[in-house]
Amino acid sequence: MFFLKHIFRLREKWQIKREDEEKPFLEHLDDLRTMLLRMALCLTVSTILCAGFASNLMDILRRPVNQVWDMFEESHLPAGIGLEAWGKAKEMATAMTGLGASQRELFLRQVSPSQADLTEAALVLRGAQPLPEDRKQIFIREGSPSASVRDLAEALYAQGAVLADGTGRGALKMMSAFQPGEAFMLTIKLSLYAGVVISFPLLLYFLLQFIIPGLLEHERHLLYKCMAVGFGLFLAGTLFCYFIVLPRVLAFFYTYSLEFGISNEWRIGYYLSFATQMILMFGLAFELPVVVMPFVKLGVLTYDMMKSTRRYAIVAIAILAAIITPTPDVATMMLMAVPMYALYEICIILAWMHERKEAARTREEIARFEEDFNNNNSPYNQ
Repeated sequence: MFFLKHIFRLREKWQIKREDEEKPFLEHLDDLRTMLLRMALCLTVSTILCAGFASNLMDILRRPVNQVWDMFEESHLPAGIGLEAWGKAKEMATAMTGLGASQRELFLRQVSPSQADLTEAALVLRGAQPLPEDRKQIFIREGSPSASVRDLAEALYAQGAVLADGTGRGALKMMSAFQPGEAFMLTIKLSLYAGVVISFPLLLYFLLQFIIPGLLEHERHLLYKCMAVGFGLFLAGTLFCYFIVLPRVLAFFYTYSLEFGISNEWRIGYYLSFATQMILMFGLAFELPVVVMPFVKLGVLTYDMMKSTRRYAIVAIAILAAIITPTPDVATMMLMAVPMYALYEICIILAWMHERKEAARTREEIARFEEDFNNNNSPYNQ
């Protein structure tokens, strides 16, 4: 209720400046109800549309976590060995364990010589796994009659190559669902988050239309510009998180767990909640100029005020970043706080430009008034 009263006062201030009558509290509530109904309808339609592309959205959100595994496994492979070739070699090595010598030879002839050598090297490493460390190295050096296979096995062992089957992405157990309806609810949740992203311009329009009612034509054009800027900033925040922040955060937690001998069996439900929350929070954090500039236009915030309180703004941004990031680590908080502070500095520059523009306009009006007064064209000459 406290927050609503302040919003309503802001609406009344704008209406009074336009010489409108002050609305009673219940009429404000009716406008609020209309805005919420419009936003709910818009979000419902966009969610239904996104539900038809749920599988594509799932693939998009799984991409960062797949990148984490790729980076981890590629860092443990010698130069010249690709991730896909190594994954295929491990799968072939698993298939060869139940074959006889003649069948193994026939099996390896079905692939290229380099792939066959890599598969045999994977077999040697698998065979050495249960041995003590000193015996393991002896087995790797003498585990194959082929010198190229032995050299390859030693290089893989020195790099600490991962021996899990495939490319290792399956080891993350990303698609585990422990309840019958969990996959369906995840689809709804994912569609809802995607609906927020694609309908954000309209949601922002409804919100600004409520806060600043009764717009004139030129003010509508200004509102459309604010919508475009707001959506651009929101999209920039989500993309920044998706391509830069999220992969680094996942890599940090993945390697951190491995250092303590903890396996990363991430459930799809927890991962989707984590990823979507982080992406949306970054998108909203990048909306800082859209939140600040209307207050500058209304005269609530000024250039001098924002400049003099810069130190307090840094602390407030750091606290806000710590609250809204879904992870408690300092690196993630800084990845959110630094862009937010950069946007705050841009707001200070924009406030300075706005005040200069307003001052120039005031000087022009004063000069025009003086000219009219001196030429006896002013009403004050009567």
